[in-house]
Amino acid sequence: MKKLLAILPGLALLLFSALLVHQFVEPWIKIHWKQGFDLLHLNAMMLSFLWGIVLGNVWLRPVWAMQGVKSSAMILKTGVVIMGSLYSFREIGKIGQTSLVMIFFFVLVTFFFVLWLGKVLRVQRSLTGVLACGCGICGVSAEIAAAPLMGASAAELAYCIGVTLGFGLVEVVTYPAIGTLIGLSSYQFGGWAGTGILNSAQVLAVALAFEKDSQGLSTVKVSEIFNITRVLFLPLLILILAFYASSHKERVSRTDSRKLVVEKFPVFILGFLGMTALTSVGAFNAGQLASLRSLMLWCFSVGL
Repeated sequence: MKKLLAILPGLALLLFSALLVHQFVEPWIKIHWKQGFDLLHLNAMMLSFLWGIVLGNVWLRPVWAMQGVKSSAMILKTGVVIMGSLYSFREIGKIGQTSLVMIFFFVLVTFFFVLWLGKVLRVQRSLTGVLACGCGICGVSAEIAAAPLMGASAAELAYCIGVTLGFGLVEVVTYPAIGTLIGLSSYQFGGWAGTGILNSAQVLAVALAFEKDSQGLSTVKVSEIFNITRVLFLPLLILILAFYASSHKERVSRTDSRKLVVEKFPVFILGFLGMTALTSVGAFNAGQLASLRSLMLWCFSVGL
């Protein structure tokens, strides 16, 4: 009960911010800056994401709200779990065949390219290993998982996270406009965003901003399949990284690598697949699916 009471003020702040964006900020920008609004796809989701960045970095967050604000990641993951209700296993299989091949090459080529580039530029191995894992898989989560394996310092981890989120922020702002200018379809843009953007929250923000099908959410669905496929390669890269570290006399044991795989594996993906299984067997009717879709979008608005 104490933990719940501790997070309520922060949750109220997040909800108030989401409502503010939906009811006032989005309509105001749409009226007074329509050209930029349309070009950059500044819908409520994208504005919520940018608003969160402003609040988190410009405004000094009060102590009473910190616990609730930290729960935003869990709210976002809850939205991803609910998103599983939008898929069937047949649909995942259809999209997944393409994503699996693309992501397999993307992950391995990116991972080994960063390791090679770090060696050429004589960057410290611990920093290179963490950055390679982050660029190859899912950004921050992968970097946090790889840091203890490589013996990276707190400063090195912070640098890697900054690089990942910094480039991601540029992509969040530019991807929707580029996708519109070159005429990408929802499927093409979803695959591009899900492959090219590392941070899961940023993938969602971009896909929701570009979304052309407000009912079917086709861009979001494709981007998340690509994103989740990439995350599933995390255990493989951790094992490769363990071998890389041990070959350079880093202190890594087999037990350490296995423990990291278990601890850092994104469990919410199992919830996503569980919801997909329920949808595949017809557990939800049309009205329930519509309610779940609305709840999912609000989770994204608050969590972003």
